[in-house]
Amino acid sequence: MTILALDTSGPSLSIAIAQEGALVYEATLHSGLTHSQNLMPMVESALNALQLKPSDLSLLAVVDGPGSFTGVRIGVAAAKGLARAFNTPCVGIDALEALAWGTGEKHDVVCPIRDARAGQVYGAAFQNGQRLLPDAVLQLTEYMNQVRPLGEKLLFVGDGVAPHRARIMELLGEQALFAQPHLMLLKAGAVAALAMQRPQDYVAAAELLPRYLRAPQAERLRAQKQEQND
Repeated sequence: MTILALDTSGPSLSIAIAQEGALVYEATLHSGLTHSQNLMPMVESALNALQLKPSDLSLLAVVDGPGSFTGVRIGVAAAKGLARAFNTPCVGIDALEALAWGTGEKHDVVCPIRDARAGQVYGAAFQNGQRLLPDAVLQLTEYMNQVRPLGEKLLFVGDGVAPHRARIMELLGEQALFAQPHLMLLKAGAVAALAMQRPQDYVAAAELLPRYLRAPQAERLRAQKQEQND
């Protein structure tokens, strides 16, 4: 099986290719350019490096959220387009689970967080590959209150760490640990690894949908204006 894994759901763009259970290619770009400009050229480079054609792909794996609304849509749309063109199944992978998986941590409680702005984070919790908390969008202090009782040490990972690190340390002290810099951001290799384990979740392109935990900002603003006018 040859898996192409994509992640455009956060500040980094990452792609990976796995063949017969082994990661054979991974590239991550963290720059100011938009993912829509870089995604397909990076996919083309990956396929060329391995002398593969799109028709050689057995599965399209993509992070379907939670994360940036625009970023999630870019990745899901790309995966659906490739899957339709080559009649390839696809699978959506949870961003927070992939972040936790990417740490390789098997003992401490892993707390993946993504910055949701306005003092909020997308967060969950895992230990030994098992989910302890469902995905949720919460104020940082509320999320801290939920994870604090889960273990003596809590390992934080994700793009939500940088803007909230000082506050996490203030709230949790020595209970808080942080992933190493090279593990902090989501990597498509972790997406491919999870996809290998989820054959029951493989779907046709038409069934692949984004995973949103709240309405997009434009919809929230419209709702607020409507409430003000009522």
